[in-house]
Amino acid sequence: MRISKLLVSGCAGAASLIGWIGLAGCSGGSTALVVPAPTAASGLPAPPTASTVNTYSGAQSPGAWSLTLDNSKNTYSYQAITFPSEPGAASSGAIAATHGFKQLGSAGYALEVMGRVAVLRPGGNTTPIVFAAPQTQCYAIGGRLRFQFIGMATAPNGAVGSAGPTNGYGSVVASTDTTGASWQFQNLQGNMVNGPAYDPGTCATSGSQAVIQTAGNTVLNDLWPPNQEIQTGLPSGTKSNLWIGPSGFFVADQSLLGSTPPSGASVAGFAEPTGPLDTFGLSSQLYLGFLYEPATTPYAGSSPSPALTVPVSFGQAGVTGSGLIGGVFPNDDVTQKATTDYAITLGTQDATINGLYTKVSITVPDPAQNCANYLGAGETATYGFNPDGTFSCTFPGVAIAGDPEGKYAVFVTTYNWAAQLGGAPMQIYLFER
Repeated sequence: MRISKLLVSGCAGAASLIGWIGLAGCSGGSTALVVPAPTAASGLPAPPTASTVNTYSGAQSPGAWSLTLDNSKNTYSYQAITFPSEPGAASSGAIAATHGFKQLGSAGYALEVMGRVAVLRPGGNTTPIVFAAPQTQCYAIGGRLRFQFIGMATAPNGAVGSAGPTNGYGSVVASTDTTGASWQFQNLQGNMVNGPAYDPGTCATSGSQAVIQTAGNTVLNDLWPPNQEIQTGLPSGTKSNLWIGPSGFFVADQSLLGSTPPSGASVAGFAEPTGPLDTFGLSSQLYLGFLYEPATTPYAGSSPSPALTVPVSFGQAGVTGSGLIGGVFPNDDVTQKATTDYAITLGTQDATINGLYTKVSITVPDPAQNCANYLGAGETATYGFNPDGTFSCTFPGVAIAGDPEGKYAVFVTTYNWAAQLGGAPMQIYLFER
C-alpha cells in the first residue's frame, strides 16, 4: 500500500473552515501523520440508490443555500439560508429538462447528478453559482479519507486563494468516531490560506437533513489586488458548515452572519480516488458543467464587472488523451451547439495525491486582446491565435479530478487573463455525461 507522510502542525485553539484550507502557519512542535492511500474498504459507506426527489445543501460563497429537485413531478424550489434578503434568493416552479441541464423558470439552470450533487445558477448569467450536495444523515467513515477541493470564487472581490496568478486548491483528511457524530479534519495540503491543522467537528440531523459543523473563529479572503489579504473575526458562536454527499461530493461554507454586503467564503470538491486516475480515460469522456467568474473590480477606480456563470460542454482534445476541448453555449442557450474554442490540457497527475493536476494549461478566446496587450511583468500568460486567426490566451491552472461511482468529475481553478482588462478568477465544474 502506498504511504504518504504528511506534516501536521500541533496548533492549539479554535479552528475554522478557511483555517483547514492550507498548511498551518502557527508556531510550536510538529508531528508526522501517516495517511494510507484510500482503499475500497475505507472511506464513505456504500451510497444508497438515488431517489428521484432530492434536497441539496450547499453554498454560493458566501452563504448557505437549500435546493430541492423533484424529478417525478418536474418541480424545483431553492432558498438562500444565510442571506435570505438578497435579490433572487428564493424561487420555485417547473423544471424543463433541456439537453442534460434543468431549466428553472425563465433564467435559472441546474445540473444534477441525481442524489449525488447539484450545481445551481439561481437566475441569469450574472448570478453566482451554488454548489450543493445531499447529506440526509450522519455516518461514520472508515479510517482516514482525503477530500480535495477548490476555492469557490467569492463575490464581489475575487476568490479564496485565487487572486492574481495563484490557483486556490487544497485537500484535507477526515476521520470520524464509530457513530459519525464526531469528525476530525487534519493533514492540510495545498496553496490556500494558512490555518490550524486540526479541526474537530460534530454532525447533527434536523428533519431529513444533516450538517457537519466546526467552531470557526476567522475567515481569510484574498481580495484584489493580488495577494492583498484581510482577516476578520466572526461573531461569537458562528459555525462553519460542511455537507458531504453519499458518493463523496462535498461543499463547505463559512460566512459572516448578517454582514452587509454578504461576506464569507466556500470550497467545493470530492473524495480522493482510491488509486491514480487513468488520464487518457478521463480525457476521453464527454462533460457538461458550468464556467464561473466572480464579479471583480479590475483595477483601482474602475467600475465593477459583473459575475459570469454559463453552462459549458467539453470532450476529448484530439487523440493525445491528455486534454479536453469545448466551450460555452451561444446566447446562454443549451439547445445550441457549444463552441470548441476552449482547451484544457491536464498535464501530469500528482505522484502523491490521486486526481490532483497542478500543471494544467488552459487556452481561451481573447477577442479584446487583453492577454496580448495588458499583461504586466511576472504575469503567467501568453497570447496566440486560434485556427481562424483570432486571438487566444493561454495560462496555468490546477485541476482536481475524481471518479465517484465510476463517473468522472473535473474541477479547474485558474485566473483568466482574457476575461477583461486585469483578468478575473475562473472555475470550471465538469461532470461526465
